[in-house]
Amino acid sequence: MPRVMLLVSANLTNIELLQTQDGTDDGNINYFFRLYCEGCGWKTKDRVVVSFNVREGQGRRDSSNLRLNVCQGCGRVGRITLIAGYGIPLTEHNGHEVRLMVFYCNGLLPTDYSFNGGWLAKTIHIDLSGNEEDSNREYMGIVDGMEVAIIDLEGKFVPFQV
Repeated sequence: MPRVMLLVSANLTNIELLQTQDGTDDGNINYFFRLYCEGCGWKTKDRVVVSFNVREGQGRRDSSNLRLNVCQGCGRVGRITLIAGYGIPLTEHNGHEVRLMVFYCNGLLPTDYSFNGGWLAKTIHIDLSGNEEDSNREYMGIVDGMEVAIIDLEGKFVPFQV
């Protein structure tokens, strides 16, 4: 059963942290993606959804079987399991490809990740104390009306090696 990692990247401006609402292992976030069959190359037209809150079948102790699907091309049954504990929040300093989630896949692989609601962006807060000797200094960050941007937000699936 191969492991696949969802990598997320973005260019952040004045964003301290970007992550799913309740942290990287958020039980309420839904992961939307298409499925690709390893056997025949069939790909779903519509996106499927998996979540820690939805269980199908029996899982290992440390994971939850979340998605069972049948390939419409060859009839192969596939299972996708979310594995917690690998996620890292995006920051301005590490915004280039951080791990969001790891999936165990059997028969069908996730592809074409789609971002959805349930994300939290924390803005940068500037500490203005202790700067009395330089009262003319300009501070960069979030100051009433300063632009905040998340640009080139992307998610992609890649093989995961332990």
